[in-house]
Amino acid sequence: MTIGIAFIGAGLFIKDYHLPGVQASPDLELKAVYSRSLESAASIAPDQHIDRYADNADQGLDQLLARNDIQAVIIALPIANQAHYVRAALTAGKHVLSEKPIAKDLSEATALLDWYRTTILPKGTIWSVAENYRYFDTLRHGRAQMHRLGRIRQFRTQVYFDCRPGRFVYWPFFELAWRQQPEHQGGAVLDIGVHHAAAMRYLLGKGERITQVSAFVGSFADALPPVDTVDAMLRTESGAQGTFQLSGCSSLKEGGWTVVGENGHLQANDDMVVLNLDEQEESKTLPLEKLAVVNEIQAWGEALVSGQLKPEQRPEEALADLEVIELILKSGAENGAPQATRYQ
Repeated sequence: MTIGIAFIGAGLFIKDYHLPGVQASPDLELKAVYSRSLESAASIAPDQHIDRYADNADQGLDQLLARNDIQAVIIALPIANQAHYVRAALTAGKHVLSEKPIAKDLSEATALLDWYRTTILPKGTIWSVAENYRYFDTLRHGRAQMHRLGRIRQFRTQVYFDCRPGRFVYWPFFELAWRQQPEHQGGAVLDIGVHHAAAMRYLLGKGERITQVSAFVGSFADALPPVDTVDAMLRTESGAQGTFQLSGCSSLKEGGWTVVGENGHLQANDDMVVLNLDEQEESKTLPLEKLAVVNEIQAWGEALVSGQLKPEQRPEEALADLEVIELILKSGAENGAPQATRYQ
């Protein structure tokens, strides 16, 4: 028996990534789409006989959430707006997969999570937060090899892209008004950076909990306000230290994650993992398909069927991801002042 779901949101990411993910899942059946405009809702799977809800139509969000044949929703909306819809869907008894980040800031995120734990979770309703980077095959393989490195000494995250129109493969996602005039902290540094913070944390694992962050941030281009560049230093509770570098106005192309241990080092990017132990190299190519969103949504469907939340989709993990980026931004605003973590 499949689970009836609906999309809340009808943007490019829903169309290009969530829709194929739902279509590939044996556990999920798309029944409806909600958007602010009926025209936008109609743009999702136009050849399918699904119901469309909109603010400018006869039936809107309340009517969608009242349907008994829709048990779950996927929410992908502008960051500043999303928490309101997460709360509404959970209140209506719907399981939720909401896009990262968990909320626009730690204050909103912790309030939402506390409310969920006390009011919604006891009823058995599952809130998952999407983070597709945790489903990259390269990162999953790399994480499985981490024990071979021995004690971790250093780690590095590098994110480079040129945000000028025509030079950035994902530019269509960033020419949207809510990204060009962001109401959320950090603009693209939050929007993109939270992915890479999640990947870094996932690769390091629970044994390397981040405890301290110090950073400088800057703006060197006009395309992605308010800041587009980060250089941060991080320390874990074991004493390992690392860097997090992100630039949205860089001619550099290569990026990814590097971890150095007492026995060697591991390097990973979107489609390759290289493990070097005692100067013996092992490499594995793992092509990235649809940004791993298909795998992510399949895992969510399995979680709904089993009633067991996937560890990779726990809201607490998303809170920790957000904290890394928020503290980077806070440290940058305070001229590099060290910031201690609370939610790792």
